[in-house]
Amino acid sequence: MKILLRTCFLCLAAASLCAQDISEKEIIDRARATVGSEAALDGLVTLELIGSLEPADTNIPSATILIVARKPLSQRLEIKVDDIVETTILDCKRGCIIRSNLNAGASQMRDLVGTELERVSYSTRQFFNYFRPDFKNGETVRLLGSETYRGVRCYKLQYEYPGGFKTVRYFSLADDTLVSTVSENGVESVGVGSQVVGGIKFPTKIEHYEGDRKLHTIVIHELKVNQPLTAGIFEIPEGDTQ
Repeated sequence: MKILLRTCFLCLAAASLCAQDISEKEIIDRARATVGSEAALDGLVTLELIGSLEPADTNIPSATILIVARKPLSQRLEIKVDDIVETTILDCKRGCIIRSNLNAGASQMRDLVGTELERVSYSTRQFFNYFRPDFKNGETVRLLGSETYRGVRCYKLQYEYPGGFKTVRYFSLADDTLVSTVSENGVESVGVGSQVVGGIKFPTKIEHYEGDRKLHTIVIHELKVNQPLTAGIFEIPEGDTQ
């Protein structure tokens, strides 16, 4: 028993030393290589995702979801439940939310400002950065060591904007893949399954959690990369929409 405990201790100590020796850049470069070549990742300019949002609570109706993004900072997100559609649009430094009742033929719009605008901008960058920090806007990354997370021995990297958002990503020590991403508000996203589109590996589902509680799953039905987009898809209407 003493020999077994000593062996386990030595293994943990070796893993800790390994985590200290490796750099953040090495971890990120290895993780990117599990997703696609540098040419494919850097060459991603547009992304279109069609899917469904399935709440864990079966009393809440599912929704259809459309995400269209263009590098560097344009996004359109549409979530539709029955006759209600909420559309979030980001066009560089401007953004808005439009809530529409298709049955009544009525819509209301308001501008995105402050934290809301920053959050949508942040999510848009993440579609294209693939684990690289947003150095241009001051984001930094720091290795916090290694730990077992979701049953997997992981490197723990913390990304942080000056006075802004923090994100923690866990990367497997064994195969360099992304295990989990946890936002500053405690919402965790976990990719499930895999599909390759345009030379890039995407999940087939993305599960979201808050602590131990599952919130919902985004099921991806169709993905397009670097395809022509509908003209004006990121245009923000001027004035209130009625």
